[in-house]
Amino acid sequence: MNLSIENLVRSGVVLAVGLPLTLSMGSLTSTISKSLEKSTIDPTADASNVLKAELTKPCVLWGFSKNESKLEREAKNQIDEIMGGEVSYPDLCNWVL
Repeated sequence: MNLSIENLVRSGVVLAVGLPLTLSMGSLTSTISKSLEKSTIDPTADASNVLKAELTKPCVLWGFSKNESKLEREAKNQIDEIMGGEVSYPDLCNWVL
């Protein structure tokens, strides 16, 4: 087997230039795929987040109000308006909060 200094130097240069380029391309591909996964819109999650945002304040008011008080009734009315009818307030507010 005949080893030549020129062959060793050539191989070292190819490795020194090629390895960082290959690693950076792999990192770029990984970054692009992660950003595409994040940009995919899930309509179910989006709808539930909007609904939770609307119901947060009325649920907090309902949760801290005294039973049979004006504040409780107003909070229930707000929840009913958002939901479009009467609901189970404890179950709904547990889901929201």
